[in-house]
Amino acid sequence: MSDEDKAVRLKTLAREIRDDLGEHNVLDALARELAAERLALADLLQDMAALKRELDAIKLVQKSRDILLPQARTQYAGRRKAVVEAGMPMPAEHGFYALERDGVGNPFRWTGPSTEFHFNLHLDRSVPLRFVLQMPLWGAEHAGGLRATCDEMTLPLLRRPGNRVLDFEGMLLPRESLGVTRLTFIANQVRTVPAESDEGAPRQLGVPFLRLTIGEASEAEFAEWLKAVEPDATKAPVPNKPRPAAAAPASNPADGAT
Repeated sequence: MSDEDKAVRLKTLAREIRDDLGEHNVLDALARELAAERLALADLLQDMAALKRELDAIKLVQKSRDILLPQARTQYAGRRKAVVEAGMPMPAEHGFYALERDGVGNPFRWTGPSTEFHFNLHLDRSVPLRFVLQMPLWGAEHAGGLRATCDEMTLPLLRRPGNRVLDFEGMLLPRESLGVTRLTFIANQVRTVPAESDEGAPRQLGVPFLRLTIGEASEAEFAEWLKAVEPDATKAPVPNKPRPAAAAPASNPADGAT
């Protein structure tokens, strides 16, 4: 802006201020203007203080991340297997009822009362991982429309009947971020079952759960899964295929799951 334009703008602003203030009660008008500016300044200072607190919190999180990230990478490296079975402790808030046994004594759990149930898993996600959810074959009538999600993505499932079990196979694709993997399954519906006693409450049952197994996907397994879920897909390599490495230390069946 040139000096001449600034001079014109200054005169215009001065005239607008005089019009706003009026010819009478100039001191009262100036006091009101000053009070309004002080209120605006107070609001601005309050907003700046809030932003500073948020910035300090972000810096604290970043500092913690920088300290813990190398440790987390070491801890997660090689964790590519997990097994969760119905007989293990499973919180109700994850979408499971208490342990039951079928007519021949095999343990299982009904999911519910919500249509969703999930697993929190500590896994090395640098390579594709194959997961298989198993339920008893007699539960097939409840399993129609079962879906799976992870990392805000829907995961295609392959339904395979086996020897007295029903398998639902899917793939966890590689990701760069660390942290807990939450694998969620969503039943198509729940059905209300009356209480077994007068003191009990009706239950909302989804599907019967036996076990969840997770392991590193081979090229053949990944290709077969991809061909099944995307019939028109051409031959595709396994994403982020790792170089041969020493096997991870053996762990107990529940290792990697919470």
